[in-house]
Amino acid sequence: MSGPDCTPWILTVDIGSSSVRAVVRDCNARVLGGRGIGKSLATLKAGDDGRAVFNPKEVLEACNRAIDTALDSLGVEASNIAGVAIDSFGSSLLAVDGSGAPVSDVLCYADTRGSAQAGSWRKTLDETHEHDRTGVRLHASYWPAQLAFLLGENRELRKARFWPVGTWLMRQWFGAGGEMASLSAMSWTGLLDRRTKTYDPVWMERLGLCPEQLPGLNDFAHARQGLWETFSKRWPSLARVPWFSPVIDGAAANVGGGAHQPGTLAVTLGTTCAMRVVARGEPLKLPLGLWQYQVDANRPLVGGALTEGGGVFDWACRLTGIQPGTALEDAIKDRRPGQGGLVLVPLLAGERAPGWNDAARGTLGGISLATTGMDVVLAAIEGVACRLARLFELMRPIVGENPKVTASGGLLASRAWQRALADAMGVAIHPCLEPEATGRGMALLALEALGVKMGWEPELGDVIEPNFERHLEYKELMQRQTGLEVKVNG
Repeated sequence: MSGPDCTPWILTVDIGSSSVRAVVRDCNARVLGGRGIGKSLATLKAGDDGRAVFNPKEVLEACNRAIDTALDSLGVEASNIAGVAIDSFGSSLLAVDGSGAPVSDVLCYADTRGSAQAGSWRKTLDETHEHDRTGVRLHASYWPAQLAFLLGENRELRKARFWPVGTWLMRQWFGAGGEMASLSAMSWTGLLDRRTKTYDPVWMERLGLCPEQLPGLNDFAHARQGLWETFSKRWPSLARVPWFSPVIDGAAANVGGGAHQPGTLAVTLGTTCAMRVVARGEPLKLPLGLWQYQVDANRPLVGGALTEGGGVFDWACRLTGIQPGTALEDAIKDRRPGQGGLVLVPLLAGERAPGWNDAARGTLGGISLATTGMDVVLAAIEGVACRLARLFELMRPIVGENPKVTASGGLLASRAWQRALADAMGVAIHPCLEPEATGRGMALLALEALGVKMGWEPELGDVIEPNFERHLEYKELMQRQTGLEVKVNG
């Protein structure tokens, strides 16, 4: 199908950690011109004790307001919407009572109050075995540690049920009965056996849970229709269309960024970074530093996420007083990797992939009286690029030979970051020009479920080719970084 705003349309609802965006896309997953967009804020509440939570009712209201705005801007054209696709941050954990009412906040991946329990398990359990079975590490980001914390704090929660936020939202919109969660949402929790796609009996027994306390499992294409009366009146154009089972934003971003099938690796360069690929079937042995989630039942998603990224670059610029922009780009365009003599271990906010060590700390080596602010900023870029390249090496058994690599995210606007990524990884980089890969991915999955034929590939920019000599210099820098990291963090 082609043409401007071709139908059918898909309403995508993206529940992020800072806002909710409701966006209507056409049959090619393109945003409509100047309409069909709504945005509302949902406030993340963080505390010194490690909490990182949302009020579930605030998330619901933010979703409702965003959908209201998107539909109001369409008027009668809203009748072109043929489905609703939802994604949320991963993972999310909410305790509810027997009537489905919240009895806790929504814990997100950044909540670290389960760190002590995760650390204790690392000392007593065979983490290699645990990881290969569930696809995730023993870490505070996942449900086992978060549930252990919640149940330890409040024994009354032993009677509760535990849902991802998407399941609870669907309950509000459609009413009670058969609460389900997608394989995508639950694979992100660490409670699934990655091979059987069922709840892991080992963790169920350890945590003292029974299956009735968790949502039933389904796939993305499992849809609900027939909104509850209040919302049917509020959104008549959505009352009878399918609402697909909510998935996790990272899975949708991979699809929207062009990595919807094996052979294409997607890199996200933002405040933090991630690297993911749809694997060719279930990996027989999952490398310890990586995780395995699911896009859907037929698309295993293997990769890793870094705490480091643009946040490290911003820190270096603030520290030195150097402003990002054209002047900085011009000053460093001809510099070689490691030219300033510095090597940065950029773990300023703990470590996710590959070591998953919350206690890890960064360090800067090679400082001398000749060190300049520009050296520090360049070391920040190189330090993150080295960590991404090390993650790429870990993924090579999964991605296969000569994968196509796409990249997206705000840092890709910088030529310095483009060069650093290509040179450190030693592969050509295809910039994805889609500004909202997550929403595009949700629309593509929904269109596929509806049987609509569309183009999966996003618009790509000019290929960024690696420089072989600089790649060798990056390999040497990576060795120095690894050695320094071992000295500091063990």
